[in-house]
Amino acid sequence: MICLLWTACGGYEEKRVRELMHEKGFGTRAEGDATVENYVSGGDAVQFLLPPQTYQDPAAAQLYMLSLPQRVSIDGKILVPYVGPVLVLGKTEAQLGALVKGLLRPVFPFEINLQARIMLDSKNIYAFGETARKGVIPLLPLGGDLTFLRAVSTIGWTSLANLGRVYLIRPDAEHPLVMEINLHEMIITGRTARNFRIRENDIIYIPPTFLGLIARILERALAPVALAVQAMIGVAQIQNAYQVATGQSSNLYFRF
Repeated sequence: MICLLWTACGGYEEKRVRELMHEKGFGTRAEGDATVENYVSGGDAVQFLLPPQTYQDPAAAQLYMLSLPQRVSIDGKILVPYVGPVLVLGKTEAQLGALVKGLLRPVFPFEINLQARIMLDSKNIYAFGETARKGVIPLLPLGGDLTFLRAVSTIGWTSLANLGRVYLIRPDAEHPLVMEINLHEMIITGRTARNFRIRENDIIYIPPTFLGLIARILERALAPVALAVQAMIGVAQIQNAYQVATGQSSNLYFRF
């Protein structure tokens, strides 16, 4: 009976997980290629450029709010005066401008001329392994038309990095793409055939060399010992400081 209940619970949990899985893409609600044409994603901010005389009209005074940078809310919407919350995720600047124009057209007897701009771009790439910088790397500071060589050179690598086998991974729920690149050869020969263009959400992974792998294994194995030694030193230093403060000892330095 218990086995049947366990199987039923396991099947129910697996069904819930399958419902949450996505079939394609990175899993974000906004999809696009920002290196070709930027689009609104979560964490971005948008701003609209309007002629000053537009919101100087008393009937359209609130439109000045559009000229202020507005962060996209957690549900992917922005507030458009006289209209309300509007979903903008995945819209390019041209699409966003046309959308807001169309929403304002029935409100005013005159045409609202505006241009949309995406501010505070939140597109990222990811770096793991023997990289100097790890985790989320903002794409915007790295510049447009970003290539693999420039990205890795900006992120940097450790002394244990295996530059002969660097991986550029383009994640996808159905068809992820893993590209192995010999960065060392690219540097010393100048052959840029595999200097691929970087897109948002790309993953750069630099594995360690064989000796670097051994070093990392030893580092993890000895980590508890290092913590224990640090704790012992900390306790001894506290005891020594207490003795000095209470006059029990005049030794101002702790010798281990």
